[in-house]
Formats: sequence, C-alpha cells, structure tokens
Amino acid sequence: MNGQLFIARGDITQLAAHAIAYSTSTALEGGGAMSPSFHHNVPGFKDWFAELGRQHPLGCEVGEAFWMPLRTDTRPHGVVVVAATGKPVMTEDKAAVTVRGAIDKAVACLRADRGPSERLLVALPAFRAGMGGDRNDRLRSARAQVAAARDALSRHPEVDIAFILYTPALYQIFLEARRAVATEATEPPCPEALERAILDGECVLFAGAGLSRGAGLPDWGELVGCMANELQVGPHDRLDFLDLAQWYRERFGAAALAEIIRSTFADPALAPKPTLAHYLLMSLPVRHVVTTNYDDLLERALVALKRYPVKIVRQEDVVRTSQGGDGVHVIKLHGDAADAHGIVLCRDDYDEFFERRPALALLLEGLLLNQTFFFIGYGLRDPNFRQVYSRVARMLREARRPAFATSFETPGGAGEYLTRQWREKQLHLIGIPGATPGECEFQLLRFLDHLADVVTTRTPRLLLAQDAGAAGALTGLRDLLVRDVGGELEALCSRDALTGQEVRHLTSVLRFLTEHGWRPPSRRGWGLSLLWERLAALTPEPSERRGLLISALGAAEGFNEVRRIQKQLDEWDRPNT
Repeated sequence: MNGQLFIARGDITQLAAHAIAYSTSTALEGGGAMSPSFHHNVPGFKDWFAELGRQHPLGCEVGEAFWMPLRTDTRPHGVVVVAATGKPVMTEDKAAVTVRGAIDKAVACLRADRGPSERLLVALPAFRAGMGGDRNDRLRSARAQVAAARDALSRHPEVDIAFILYTPALYQIFLEARRAVATEATEPPCPEALERAILDGECVLFAGAGLSRGAGLPDWGELVGCMANELQVGPHDRLDFLDLAQWYRERFGAAALAEIIRSTFADPALAPKPTLAHYLLMSLPVRHVVTTNYDDLLERALVALKRYPVKIVRQEDVVRTSQGGDGVHVIKLHGDAADAHGIVLCRDDYDEFFERRPALALLLEGLLLNQTFFFIGYGLRDPNFRQVYSRVARMLREARRPAFATSFETPGGAGEYLTRQWREKQLHLIGIPGATPGECEFQLLRFLDHLADVVTTRTPRLLLAQDAGAAGALTGLRDLLVRDVGGELEALCSRDALTGQEVRHLTSVLRFLTEHGWRPPSRRGWGLSLLWERLAALTPEPSERRGLLISALGAAEGFNEVRRIQKQLDEWDRPNT
C-alpha cells in the first residue's frame, strides 16, 4: 500500500503514533505553545531536552533533528525533535526543510529499531505556527509542509504521515493546503445522507470494540476467552459469550468479574493512547456518542481535541444531557471500567437492561427517533452488536430514519446478500475493503479522514483569517469585520460590567467571528480563549458560564490555557456529579 497523508485535530502528545515530532528553535530553546504538553505528557522529555541543549551550546541548523527513544512496547516509540525557527536566512522554505528533517530522522530511527516491514505512522505538528515563524502566513507555510510530506511518502515505503493540528483554524488551513496539492488517490465513497446528517447536527456515533482493538485493547472474544480458561470451558463447546460471563460471575462473584474489567480497561499503567481513528472520529461535529466499550479512549480523544466530554453512565447522569454548552455526551451503555460494578456483560444484564435503566433506555429511544445513527467498530457477527441492534431496529423502523455502519464483511460473493439483508433492517453498510486486518485498518482511516475533510469543506470557516486567502471578492467586507467589529468587541469585553443581554449579544458576535477564522491581533494582548473566559466572568447568569468556558476550551491555542480552563470546568461540574 502506498503511504497516506492524514490531517487531524488534537494534542499530538496523546496520539498513539509510532513517532511524534516536537518543534524547537535552532538555539534548542523550548517555550512554544505545546512545550508544556510534552513536559507533562511525555515521561522524561523535559530533562532529556535540557540535556540536549547542554550538548549543543552553539545550537543547530534549521531542519536538524534529534531522536528521543521511548518505551518500545507502547506507542509512541520515540520523539523526534527538529529545529524549525531561527537563523540564518535560507533560500529554501524553512517549513519544508523542517518537515523533511523530522520525517527522515523518525523513519531512520524507527526502521533501525523495529525492522523494515512494519507500517509506521509519523505524527507532525504545524511547524512554524508561532510568532517566531509563519504565524501571519499560515496557508503558504502549510502548503510547503504538505508538499514536503508528500515527497517524503514517495521516498519512504510503508509509512503514513499525519499532521496533528491543535486549533480548528490550523486544521482547516492544512486541509486547504492538502487540497491544493495534486493527488492521484481515489477517495473512498461516503453516503451523502450520512454527510448531511453530520452537517445538520443530526448524527449520533455508536462506537464498538473495533476502535479499542486498534489501540491494543482486547475485543469481546478475547475478554470472555480469559474467563473461559478460568472456568475450564473449551472453545469447542460453542457456548454463548453472555452465558459464559454469567457463569463466571456466579462462580467467582461480582467482585472478581469487576476486577477483570478494571484491570483490563482501567489500569493507568496499561492504558493505551487514542489512535488516529479516535481523533478523526471525535473531530466530527456530533453532540452524542454512544458506546458499549468499557474503556475511556473516546473521552481521552475528546480531551485531546479540546472538546469537553460529559460522561453518562448511571441513571442519574442522564439529566446532564439537558445542560447547556457545547460538551459532547459520551453515553456508556454497558458501563465504565472505572465503576466496574455497574458493567453490563452477563446474560441477566442484557435481558434486564431496559428494566434496570429506564432513563438510559428513554434517552436512547429519543436519540433513535430524531437522529441518524452511525455504527463504527462493530462486526456484523459480533454478538454484542447483534444484541444492541436487535433492540434498536424496531425504533429505527418506526422513525423511518436510516442508520449506517462501516463493515469489513461486504466484499465477495456474499456481500450483495449481506448488504440487502441489513438494508431491510434500516441499516446501510459502508464497505471497507482490505484483504488483511492491516489493510482494513488503513482503509478505515482513509474513510474517516475523507469524511472529516468533506464535512469541514462544506462548512467553510476561513473568511476572516487574513492569511488564508479565503475572502476573494469579499476582502473589503472581511477587513471591516476584522478591524471594526472585532476591535469594538475587544473594547467592550474590557469593560468591568455588562448586562446579561449584552453578554449574549457579544457571545453571538464572538461565535460568528471565531467560527470564520478571526483572531485578535496579538498586539492587543487578547487571545480567543481569554475573550471567551472574559465573557464567562462577566455573565450574570451562572447557567450560561459553563457553555462560555467550553467555548474558551475549544479556542485555546496552548496547553497551559487548556489546563487552566479545564480546571474551571471540572470545578464547575463537580457539584453535579
């Protein structure tokens, strides 16, 4: 398979890539917006980077790269540190030189350590996006970086590259840059009805164990296989998985079953990082994610994307779905490993699910009647999927809304019959090709990447980004909005008191400006997240403060900003948990 260039949002330090890249200056100085994230999330990085500076007192050249190996049993396996800013002036584009240096160094070190055949994923940030680089010329810089990455793909077989962007604006800019670079690859098809449902805010994601398996966690069969060994029950007995889990609890007790779930899915020492599939999926503009998974990979992916997850597990959590703000409700239908005693796994749990959890059942039914469901990470023969879908199929028929599901099982002679069979149940299959699990995983990533790209393309948001070249004939209007409207908004936010109605008006204006790529001029000392925080502090309505803080979280450009706002949100939500 040829290598692919992916574009995604998120915190690069939280991604399960083989290698992640860190941008520095030729003086080997830290201090960038993402530097605190590397210090906080990459064990030993702070001391290693300080020692690197001591070893190179005279600095280095633009594009020079250094390798920090990490644990080999988990991803990432290493960090490639590359100089992106600093002197001297160069005739070649510094952004392109930086990308080439990062990729070549990462691939060389990974191949030496892991062999020539393993397919690799190298994750890169937006280089030179700060004040010392191309902050005011981002589209040109992004095009140079994308072109350099595509060139690297032609030189390094079995390597994929992903640009991981920390802000929505940078994500859109890099998507625009990728579209400007010619590509011969045929994009995977995506049902227009699914695209439209996502764009209209009428899509609910339903995530299964296939996503977690891609991160290294066991699937349903592996989990109950461990129980079968302890029960001394062989696979030849052709037993139902739900019965097997029921027998395990009856023999060893509920505490033993809970400990298996906790140690498998909630042990911090074993917890894998979210995958690129998690990042791409959680970047879609959805408000509800339903899952039968016990792990917290979806929640951690949302945090990495600066989207605020609201976990719905217990009956009393359902009321949180009515709260305001832009949080994403993660509805853990079968429980959470952190509270393993409430897990749904045994036969009795399934049979009595709706009776024991009427509020969750009503929430699910309401979503099914008004939203389009998109199942991903399930096998059509998975008993977990069949159990869940048998419950929702009747509701789907009554709602007359189609549901969609990715499937690795549609190719071949039986594909036509399988597709027709499920379509009669209101489920439209999206075939993901591939002869091996690795090929299927790659093609699924391509599908999700394309879906996220299409959704973003149909909601253009760069009109007010003066360095993105999106205004065209509307340049005069853009300049008025940026200079006059944006400037007046900043001045109003600096006042000490505003009425609730005035805050709401400013909120609407700021949301419009933000969604279309505007950012305050750096000379004023304001940042987007600070403006949102300022409105949150000014609003006299406590019920509106949480939503404004969630908007501040999404607008934050640096890791320290994110931690500060996240702390406020956690304190705000604590009395309600």
